[in-house]
Amino acid sequence: MDRAAPAPPPRGLRLAPRDLDVLRFAVRHGMVSPEQLSARFFTGPAPARRRLRALEAAGLLVADRVLPALPNVVRATPRGARLAGCDLAPASLDLARVRHNLTLVDLSEQLLATHPGSSWTTERELRRDRMRAARAGGAWERQRRVPDGLLRLDDGTRVAVELDLTPKRSARLDLLAGAYAVDRDVDTVWWYLPSETAVSRLGALVAERGLEHLIEPRAWRSRRGC
Repeated sequence: MDRAAPAPPPRGLRLAPRDLDVLRFAVRHGMVSPEQLSARFFTGPAPARRRLRALEAAGLLVADRVLPALPNVVRATPRGARLAGCDLAPASLDLARVRHNLTLVDLSEQLLATHPGSSWTTERELRRDRMRAARAGGAWERQRRVPDGLLRLDDGTRVAVELDLTPKRSARLDLLAGAYAVDRDVDTVWWYLPSETAVSRLGALVAERGLEHLIEPRAWRSRRGC
């Protein structure tokens, strides 16, 4: 992962290595929940709340209290993003994407836990890298499908991960499947869907295109019930 030169830490706050890890995690994923940060970096909710409040008071994180039906989210501020050194701008609050974003974080953490030695590249990082390649003259980069994330297994296999929380129209699924059929930078696609019915529907489309070797539909529901 590329990192820009980090900004100096704010006065009055001594940053520990874990604090920088929290900032990087937040800026890489864009929007995360306090519970996700607690599970990843802290020993429990209480120490997580104390440290996240300190980082928020220092102007490095912002906590968004969104709609009652949606979880609270945490984002890096511009200063927090600079300090993280990921060469990514802070994410804006996008209410339409909160549920998908947080569910995708859950999925990525589960995949990393069940595939030791693997690494995860977020959609934000993939878009950053594609834009760089396009500016360098790679016109094809602008046309490629950007997955929800890329899981690189310890044997080097590149797995594009797609997460659908709601059914897509067949024409849209067909378009996305076709995009992966010509993408040489992806070895396989794990396509996570909310029900076995959705898996069967996509599986039939994949079979029609002869892409069973490339695209694997999977049923998955997070603890959020999405």
